[in-house]
Amino acid sequence: MKLALGDVVRDRGDMALGTVVGVTSQTGVSLVAFYVSSGSVRLGEPDELDVVARYVKPPTKARRVLTRISAGLALAAAFLGGCSAQEAGADWSLTLLTSLGSYMAVAIAYHWGSRLADPRRFRV
Repeated sequence: MKLALGDVVRDRGDMALGTVVGVTSQTGVSLVAFYVSSGSVRLGEPDELDVVARYVKPPTKARRVLTRISAGLALAAAFLGGCSAQEAGADWSLTLLTSLGSYMAVAIAYHWGSRLADPRRFRV
């Protein structure tokens, strides 16, 4: 199981919800520390926990601007790829596939770049 700080987990034993605050090791067994609403920190084995929600950092202003810029670049790449294919004498289906491929090349690059900037998850 991979967890990040801030993930919401549920203990299967008593169905207690909590937010992951860390990992500790006691007697050779790794335990997940999570903060429950009663104000205490509990420890649970990773096998006894269910991930309810993943922590997602809210986008910053710079991230929103970067998203819009990459969407614009993807549309421009799709337009240029389609125009180039059409000028080369391609059929409409090949023109459509060229546009889609150009768009996806930029979109996938943005997606993997944002995955690298996401919070790190650790294996428990």
